[in-house]
Amino acid sequence: MTEIKELRFILKNLVRQMEATVPYAAAWVQDRVGERLLLDSREARAEALERQQGVVLTVFTGRAFMEYALNGIGTSEFCDRLTAGAEELVKTALMEGIVDVGLDIDPGVALNQDFAAAMATPPEQIPLRRKMATLKTIRDDLQIRDARVVNATVFYSHTRSRELFVNRTRSLYQELPRTQMVAQVVLREGDRTACLHGGHCYLGGYEHTYIKEEEQGRLIRDAGRILTAPRLSPGMYDCIFSPDFAGIFAHEAFGHGTEADLFLERRSRGQEYLGHQVASPLVNLSDSPALPGQAASFFFDHEGRLAEETRIIENGVLKCPITDLNSALRLGLRRTPNGRRESYAHKIYARMTNTYFGPGNRDFEEMLQDIKFGYFLDHPSNGMEDPKGWGIQLEGLYAEEIREGKLTGSVFSPVIVTGYVPDLLQSITMVGPQVQISGLGMCGKGHKEWVKVSDGGPFLRLKARLG
Repeated sequence: MTEIKELRFILKNLVRQMEATVPYAAAWVQDRVGERLLLDSREARAEALERQQGVVLTVFTGRAFMEYALNGIGTSEFCDRLTAGAEELVKTALMEGIVDVGLDIDPGVALNQDFAAAMATPPEQIPLRRKMATLKTIRDDLQIRDARVVNATVFYSHTRSRELFVNRTRSLYQELPRTQMVAQVVLREGDRTACLHGGHCYLGGYEHTYIKEEEQGRLIRDAGRILTAPRLSPGMYDCIFSPDFAGIFAHEAFGHGTEADLFLERRSRGQEYLGHQVASPLVNLSDSPALPGQAASFFFDHEGRLAEETRIIENGVLKCPITDLNSALRLGLRRTPNGRRESYAHKIYARMTNTYFGPGNRDFEEMLQDIKFGYFLDHPSNGMEDPKGWGIQLEGLYAEEIREGKLTGSVFSPVIVTGYVPDLLQSITMVGPQVQISGLGMCGKGHKEWVKVSDGGPFLRLKARLG
């Protein structure tokens, strides 16, 4: 595997040469490899993921950003191609025109540092037959737990990203290994079927290749309940959201709606409410790539911004959107570590990382106590938001009835939550003490530009319209 850290010297020189003409220049290098395994009741599959390896050069003309990307790192002619690419990029910038309209980029304090996420057991050290044996054990355990299981599937994937960012003051390198495990079961009874999945994704190595016994049991139990579940009667109800359901709520409600590149396009209503109360005072909502070990964490974003927490909502007040360099520069907003690309061949956008509701101090039993009739929602499946109109729709597979302060065991499926985002957020009356984050998510920007995200929160009690 090519050691991309060796490109530091040439990239520093190229940045210096480009900045002899343009106000700002930077470079980002990516080298991502991985593997994916699948085992179910009928087939076994193992494949290497397509390698993503390349460099993108960025210049700023004083008014516009321009980029040049190329692959082929490690080939004999690569350095010559890279130099020629930098020269071509500067020529294009000159044709566009170098101007001064008062947009000055802060390159950050001087920093030359390497980062690496901890990995106890590198997956490359584990033979394929052992990995498949681990998947087989989990699959077999799932299949024997319930006679109605007609298929059990176990997915494993591991990626290892090496990234280098260079500008005039910074030379930053990071290694990000991610391991994901997912189990899915299909149950059948008569002409009805139910499909449910669970699992996790974390920064790290083969040490995360497991599905806990309690998770397997919960998967089979809840899939069995969904199998015979009717639809609920639409209406407004007292609800308790599980941490997973709180997570999809966080992601859809104030994730996309506070990506500041949407502010530039006037596609987000959130821009009008900065500094205003939009949620219950109990609500705190953050986005942070600095959470240790979480799937969407990193040490710096693709524009060299060091990882840190961004408090989007504080005590119910919309405080800060998430930004990339372009949106922060043009809107005069605080720059946050959310400039991310799908790969070196894709554009930078303001993107979520780990997005989550903060903790409160009310436990689950307290939330249940005075609900005369409502629902506990779990196993979210999908969500969508209209950032401009602030409408939201969350879809889930599991709504368990609450009567007189107790879960009854009666389950309804599927369930859809709809509403106006501030109404839902302002209806939150209790927040649990423990934040749980799910790492299984990927997020697109308009059905493309996919990046790794995660979301979560504690249990939430609120009022919601269900259908």
